[in-house]
Order: sequence, then structure tokens, then C-alpha cells
Amino acid sequence: MGVNKISEPNSVIKYYQDYNEKLRLTRGQAYNIEFETTMHLFLMHIPKGVKVLDCCAGTGVYAFPLAKAGYKVTAGDLVQKHVDEINAQNTDKLIEEVYQDSVLDMSQFADNSFDAVLCMGALYHLMERKDREKCITECLRVLKPSGIFAFAYVNRNAIFINNIYSAENSVVNAIEMTKTGKYGVFYCMDFGEVDDLIGGFNITKITDAGVDGILYPLMQNINAMTPEEFAQYMQYHLKTCEQPSILASSIHGLWIGKK
Repeated sequence: MGVNKISEPNSVIKYYQDYNEKLRLTRGQAYNIEFETTMHLFLMHIPKGVKVLDCCAGTGVYAFPLAKAGYKVTAGDLVQKHVDEINAQNTDKLIEEVYQDSVLDMSQFADNSFDAVLCMGALYHLMERKDREKCITECLRVLKPSGIFAFAYVNRNAIFINNIYSAENSVVNAIEMTKTGKYGVFYCMDFGEVDDLIGGFNITKITDAGVDGILYPLMQNINAMTPEEFAQYMQYHLKTCEQPSILASSIHGLWIGKK
């Protein structure tokens, strides 16, 4: 375990201490879309059997399936509760190393240590651009040349749509969120902001996908589908999730590139 160098706001840690992240993607087949799409893209673009750092692993939702698929996985998270849950599941040592620390300083790892680095959440909790850039700098530092870098982000337009659809906020408040991108402990990227952010780094884009698609307005319909209907929906979703029209309407985006 690395030295604790946490500098993110305590509000983020408290948010996850009070939230059951382990169940987020398993509450029904609609929520499972994000997981299935993300794993589909990981297995497509990350070479088999390589060393993977999942540096904001949550409760290990991707770390364990990747380890079971033959990848050599190191998993860490900012929140000690999540690290404890990973350790509790890791009785057969599928995950090679588990640690608790911040993505803003991963100095416990040498340069060029991993073949793939996954940053599956930190960027949508870092409110300042300088911190998002620092996070990416650290991820790329520990990534080998020609390695794969993947990060998750939240789309501002999709949050706006969902807030109006669910009546969670008034139109005035929803529009105000679009001006700053700040939504509670979340920072939501504007359309095109991801490419602008990553453009200053030495990495080539492979894909950018809307991993949950137009989920929230369709959630009740998706959850009511039979397994056969859902399988057909997933086939369509996987074919279209990289289209800009879908990407802008998907709350969660996944950007993958090669160093």
C-alpha cells in the first residue's frame, strides 16, 4: 500500500461511504448496460494477459472480471471502504495488489510500469481542470509506451436531459449546471471537452463511447424487456454507442487511447 497522499475533497469520500457502489451496476438489466459495454470495449482493445492498473477501482467491478479473464491486475481506490470490499472478495488473490491512495500522486509506482491504465471515475470528481490534467499525467507516467489508457467521464448534456426527464431539478437549475458542469460531487464534461482535455497529451484516440446510451429515458422499457429482447437491444447498443448522437446522450462516457 502506498503512502496516503489524498488531496480530493472529503465530500467525495463521504459520498461513497454513504453510497453502495457495489450494487450500482447490478440493480437491473438497464444498469448492466454500462458494465457490459465497458467490458466489451476493454476486451476488444486491451491486449490479452497484460499488466493492468485499475487506479480508481471502486469495489472491483472491472478489476475482478479482468483478472478472471487472465489480466494481471493491480487495483486501488481513494475510498478505504471500497478497498476493504475488494480485499474481502480477493480471497483467492485474483488481484495481484490492492492499495488505497489518490490518483493525483501514484509515486508508489515507477514510470512505465503497466501495459494498461484504467481511470474509471476520478475524472468526474476532480472539479478543477488542473487536477484533471494532473490525474491524466500520473496515469500516463505509469503507463508503458504503446500502452492503453482508458478513462470514464460524465456527459453534461446527458445529466441535463436526465434532470429534466426525472424532474430532479427545475429547468433554471438544470441550465445553471450546464454552465459550470458542477453537479454535487460530480464534474460533468461538455461535448468536445474530453478531446480538448486529452489533446495536450501524447496519446492517440482509439474510441470514445457512450457506455450506457440513452438509458435513463428508456429505463423502464429496458427493464421490462425479456432476456431475448434485451439481447437484441444490446446488439443495437454496441453497434451505435460510438456514434456522436448517442455519445452526447449517454451519462457515462468511456475514452480509450494508445500512448
